[in-house]
Amino acid sequence: MGFTLSRIYTFAVINIQEQEQADIELYAAGIAAQFDGLAQIAATTANLLSQEEGISEEDINGLLYRNVADNPLVYGAAIAFTPFTWDGDTRLFSPYVFGEGIELTTLELGADSYDYTDGNWEWYSSVIDNGRGLWTEPYFDEGAGNVLMTTYSAPFFRDGEIAGVATVDVRLDRIGGDALQEFNGENFIILSRAGNFISHYNPTLVMSSSIQDQVVMQNNPAYAAAVNNIMSGSSGMAVVENLFLNGEVVEGESWIFYTPVESTGWSLSATLPRAGLTEELWSLITIAVYGLGLMIVLVIALTLYVSSRLTRPIKTLSAAVSEVARGKLDTNIEKIYSMDELGRLSVGFNRMLKNLKKQVELQSQQAAEKQMVEKELQMARQTQQALLPSEFPPFPLRREFNLHAVSKAAQHVAGDFFDFFMINDKHLVFVIADVSGKGMAAALVMAVTRTIVRNQARSGKSPAAILKETNELLRENHGGAAFVTIFLGIYNTGNGRIIYANGGHNPPLLINKKGLATPIGKATGTIVGMLEKQEYSNAEMRLHPGETLLLFTDGLPEARSSNGEFYGEGRLRAFVESRVGQTPERLCTELEKEICGFQDMNLADDLTILALRRVGSRMTRLLEDLVKKGKGA
Repeated sequence: MGFTLSRIYTFAVINIQEQEQADIELYAAGIAAQFDGLAQIAATTANLLSQEEGISEEDINGLLYRNVADNPLVYGAAIAFTPFTWDGDTRLFSPYVFGEGIELTTLELGADSYDYTDGNWEWYSSVIDNGRGLWTEPYFDEGAGNVLMTTYSAPFFRDGEIAGVATVDVRLDRIGGDALQEFNGENFIILSRAGNFISHYNPTLVMSSSIQDQVVMQNNPAYAAAVNNIMSGSSGMAVVENLFLNGEVVEGESWIFYTPVESTGWSLSATLPRAGLTEELWSLITIAVYGLGLMIVLVIALTLYVSSRLTRPIKTLSAAVSEVARGKLDTNIEKIYSMDELGRLSVGFNRMLKNLKKQVELQSQQAAEKQMVEKELQMARQTQQALLPSEFPPFPLRREFNLHAVSKAAQHVAGDFFDFFMINDKHLVFVIADVSGKGMAAALVMAVTRTIVRNQARSGKSPAAILKETNELLRENHGGAAFVTIFLGIYNTGNGRIIYANGGHNPPLLINKKGLATPIGKATGTIVGMLEKQEYSNAEMRLHPGETLLLFTDGLPEARSSNGEFYGEGRLRAFVESRVGQTPERLCTELEKEICGFQDMNLADDLTILALRRVGSRMTRLLEDLVKKGKGA
């Protein structure tokens, strides 16, 4: 019996620990997702500036205004150009929009009194030095009422060089307040990468002390080891004896639960004395032990007198305990109505089992919900794949051209897509696009965009007209919250003529018969779905026999290795030129394998590739067949 109660107690303690750890990890995941979304605002702005070199000051201010007005957690947004990048006569140019609600203010940070290039401003210098986006160490902004803030900065590029950074400023006082309310009474803290307190159950320590200061004050090796794990970005639980907490030493064990916030490099921690968590559990077990002891004494002393009254409850309790020992937590002690210790024992036992059952059911429900989400995401991926052409070669009877494409999602579902279809016997429509963001939301916008493009193309419109109509329809449905870069072409299979329009997408590569790869097809209009009433123009190119047009999304040149190195367009051209004469299928397959290997199979962005090759006229193919037969002889 004692062994069974010990097992129940141990099982309950483990469940309490796992539930507390799960709660803090779930909260950390929520913060990470929230800050990923905020970082994406700056990253999207930087991507737009990389594509739109001729953007006006008015458009920049409008973009910054939307970044702040549309996002309640964003207090301010800026775009800071490197010296003399904005124009040759202006050294520094950095418009900044800040405020709350509709009361927004615009400043020019590029004045001599605020030289953000002097190396003292982490939001600018660190990004310029490292070439990638980052969250700054939190700070108090005196201009915003001494409010605790952090900044995310993302670089933008022109001609392969960093041309500046796009930023968003995020207030942390609301996030810290929400956290303390969520984990009230659990000694909850949020730490920056440097160990400074961003949020603390003692508000006086916020940004005035650090976890390292606490290590010195505690002078506790176990606590120091726990802090080392926290600062290394680990997730788990530590047990510390005699911890100094809230002005007094807590005798016995204290449990420290901790987990990182992946997107920002921060850490969350909650410290709870074990006695406070297990007090009720110990009370139930103590009642059970006393009750069982009393029951044994009464049975020995009064067996003959009360056997008829005690035998049945004892058997009931014994059977229930045996059922619990076999793992049946739905057991319930019934038909014991006495008000003595045995009756109270049954009530306490039932309550204990009810609480344990709730814990087990909660864990089972969470596991089932996770499995359901995984299943739904898999179904969404299968549905999305069904929308894309999957049979290759797609036109086996058309020997005048070859076509192949591949698409690989960074998550379960992708925002990239490709499509191609014949609108008549001589004209092939092909399209490649990249929706802003990743995951389910981007996949839904992808499906809508594909449907719009197909409907417009089959109506006989030009590429420019198709992009214009797609832009307006996306604006109506999404209000500029989701946008797409699109390259759309109509290929004449007879003479190799391509009429195309490029809505802010990466220029494709034209690969000639000798294997030389040249960028072609720059943007003829802005990104689709962001700004209303945009005009797009048509452009023209021609594929000669033996030439290949290679289209791709930004997940290819912007792929980064584990050490942060970009793959880049130069490396892409070198790879393509080393594969002279390869078929579109083999070129796409080997290029996909190259990019996945460069990123150690950990894709940061969706990857889509499409290759179109003009084979030549029927007479050309006949002569090539004769030459091949002659070499074989």
